[in-house]
Amino acid sequence: MNDMHGRVAVVTGAASGIGLATAQALARHGASVALVSLPGDDFAAAEAACAVHHGKTLTVTADVSDSAAVREAFQRIEVELGPIDAVHNNAGISAVAALTDTSDELWHRQLATNLSGSFYVLREAARVMKTRRRGAVVNTASELALMGQAGYVAYTATKGGILAMTRSAAAELASWGLRVNAVCPGTTLTPMFLREFEGAADPQAELADNEASVAVGRIADPAEIAEGVVFLLSDRASYITGTHLVLDGGRTGCFAIGSIGTDAGT
Repeated sequence: MNDMHGRVAVVTGAASGIGLATAQALARHGASVALVSLPGDDFAAAEAACAVHHGKTLTVTADVSDSAAVREAFQRIEVELGPIDAVHNNAGISAVAALTDTSDELWHRQLATNLSGSFYVLREAARVMKTRRRGAVVNTASELALMGQAGYVAYTATKGGILAMTRSAAAELASWGLRVNAVCPGTTLTPMFLREFEGAADPQAELADNEASVAVGRIADPAEIAEGVVFLLSDRASYITGTHLVLDGGRTGCFAIGSIGTDAGT
């Protein structure tokens, strides 16, 4: 069991999707959870999902692309919940656009949230955890940090940067007793994913094609990604740092279709 009793955990991008699922999983495993998301986001579902597990929950509004807001959020969390032990550095955005149609604004917006925002959260987590020589951070990268996909040049650049940052931070912080890892989710049923499919000419056909590209034949539920995050944050992963856990149903590691001369029944 990924026991998190007595721990204080922070989840960014916690109002929906993978962040919401991770916050709920952390609460279920016994942690007090700080839910961090953008001003104006609806925290109601996240608060309700965590409250059923009877642990302490704190909601904090902060834009992770603002380093001062990140610092203030961490300071408030430590005052109201106590010393931070675990951070799911999850907030991120995605915008689909061809390379030649990616404006400067679209490029910089994804860099600001996905890469700079992840850096600010990681930096603040390291600052507060180093004084106690304990703690774990899990950064959310993507399967697209490992492979290319048309329409996602800016997004893949940010997620690849997160993997590189994870490795370097892990090397630097290991002697302080801190662990830093990443998860690489595949396609997951989140609001961000569903918004992208709304723009397709035939959303249902696009969804079917996406599912067919996954070895297990379906898209992930956010709760499945969350369990991987909680494992990496828990003491069960005490010897794991500087690496990434791929949670993509086999998409990047397996041929989902088209194998020749095989028989699934043998």
